[in-house]
Amino acid sequence: MPIVIPGPHLFSSVKLRTAKKAVSRSGGRNVNAMLNLTPMIDMFVVLTIFLLMTFSTSGEILFIQKDIELPTATHSEELEQSPAIIIGGGQVVAEGKGVGRMDDIAEDENFEIAELSEILNNLKKQFQQLHPNQTFSGKIIIQGDKSVEFRVLKKVMFTCTSVGYSNINFAILPVGGGGEAPKAEGEASEST
Repeated sequence: MPIVIPGPHLFSSVKLRTAKKAVSRSGGRNVNAMLNLTPMIDMFVVLTIFLLMTFSTSGEILFIQKDIELPTATHSEELEQSPAIIIGGGQVVAEGKGVGRMDDIAEDENFEIAELSEILNNLKKQFQQLHPNQTFSGKIIIQGDKSVEFRVLKKVMFTCTSVGYSNINFAILPVGGGGEAPKAEGEASEST
């Protein structure tokens, strides 16, 4: 096999020089595209910084609902993972399941909320089945709007303690002693 000089080998079957030149030009377009790396590197640096700033090592414990305005407190501690009850927006919701409307719960003469009691009993049984060697801590988080009637809050707390959830934590927005702005949503803590 003979040694061939490197160069364009397209259309080598065409013998005429002028026809070869006309066919090989193909409109004079360049098929090589240059990629500008500087803007792409800048974009990746900005994305990396954004992801590092929003990364939380403790994880999200609560997702604050849009229609709930949490109360603020100056003394707080970090929450631990536990079942959550949301009181606000006219409803009481336990672990994503509707328990009842706040107006109906406030007007009811019974202190114990039957649907909430059932949900909490099921959660307690699940914990005991999944962790047979651990003692049940009875921790629960109440995420309530600051305009919730005390009567509704009292009935929710009574139901929690009657089922065995006696370690009740309230989700709040912490405020420093100097009146600084509260932490971003999702970083709720318990009041002491």
